Amino acid sequence: MLLLGLVLAAVALEALLDWRFGRKLYEWRDTEISLGLAAGWAVSGVAVGLLATWTIAFGYSHRVLDLGAAPGAWILVVLVADLSYYAWHRLSHRWQWMWASHFPHHTAKRLNILASMRQGWTDVVSGTWLTWIGLGFLGFSPLQTAPYFGLLLLVQAAVHNEWAPRLGPLEWVFVTPSHHRVHHSLQPAHIDRNFGGVLIVWDRLFGTFAAEGPAVLHAFGLAGFDSDASNPLDIATREWRRLKTQWMAAPYASKK
Repeated sequence: MLLLGLVLAAVALEALLDWRFGRKLYEWRDTEISLGLAAGWAVSGVAVGLLATWTIAFGYSHRVLDLGAAPGAWILVVLVADLSYYAWHRLSHRWQWMWASHFPHHTAKRLNILASMRQGWTDVVSGTWLTWIGLGFLGFSPLQTAPYFGLLLLVQAAVHNEWAPRLGPLEWVFVTPSHHRVHHSLQPAHIDRNFGGVLIVWDRLFGTFAAEGPAVLHAFGLAGFDSDASNPLDIATREWRRLKTQWMAAPYASKK
């Protein structure tokens, strides 16, 4: 709750500075939708957090390794957890079932701290919480993994912005605002790039990295979708409704 409070305070400060200096990082309609989606996510996130904790605890009780007791375990848990996040994030752009929950996040037209909380409401259904079971099997307890999730929340809040410059040598190791602008970019060359949560090394290793280029990006969202003409409920359920339509239209034989 403390970390969430810090993020909300940062949103307020960023919005105030945006108003003072006229950067137009916050637009009324986009902000309204982000607030609506964030409110729903705050509620559903409690269930997801509990399920993720239970999943890690279950894996830990059936662990096949005990990396949590190894020297440097606090580094190992960040590496393993962030690799798990990368795998989840990449799969959520590939598999429609998971994309249905992740889709709302990518409807933001402006990148600001509030956009980091513009999330879907159906992670319980899509199974996001199952992402973390491997941490338990490898010997990391829920208590050991908790700091990573706090770190992930803070980093993701920080990298959702349009004003931060490139960060020099840090760009080689960590996810930065420049990297994440690429992830949300409308440019075709940037689609499905830069999936990292805290570390950008996974994208560099697995061939999904793309640099921002000389100009700072300012066009974000999803091509062909105008979120301003929608509402939070529609956005949160849109891809699920599309999947239902596809399933209902499929031949009977394919449903067996």
